[in-house]
Amino acid sequence: MKKLKIYLDTSVISAYFDQQKPVRQIITQKWFQHDIKTVLPYISALVLDEINANPDEVLREKMLYLVDSASINVLDINDDILKLARFYREAIIPREINDSIHIAAATYYKMNAVVSWNFKHIVNLKTIKAIHEINMKNGYSVIEIISIENLGGDKYGNL
Repeated sequence: MKKLKIYLDTSVISAYFDQQKPVRQIITQKWFQHDIKTVLPYISALVLDEINANPDEVLREKMLYLVDSASINVLDINDDILKLARFYREAIIPREINDSIHIAAATYYKMNAVVSWNFKHIVNLKTIKAIHEINMKNGYSVIEIISIENLGGDKYGNL
């Protein structure tokens, strides 16, 4: 069976270190330790930009090390992705520029899923339904939008 290609947004990388949400942190850490090898993980250059914008130098270095040590592939952002992201913002998430780009990158590169801990703007039915409609209207495939719990992380705890 072929491994699933998944796009991790920045919320997944940061959750690994987020002590303010301990259950989410444990689920994320255990998933990275035991399950990331079962998928082909990807991020975009935007995730690296968001990590590099973190003012906490120690945390920034830890996040970059996690990306590197987990052998996460990095995808470029191009004009087609930015155009698709603009469609998403016009329809559903008007002020969430980076979130729209994360979803558009995953769609453009034909990932099997976007994985996020962002339930407010990304992992919710209203957003998912609108993204699917926009993708189909513009000749892209429907993309799954899930949390780590949907990739086996649920065995480490539930939010």
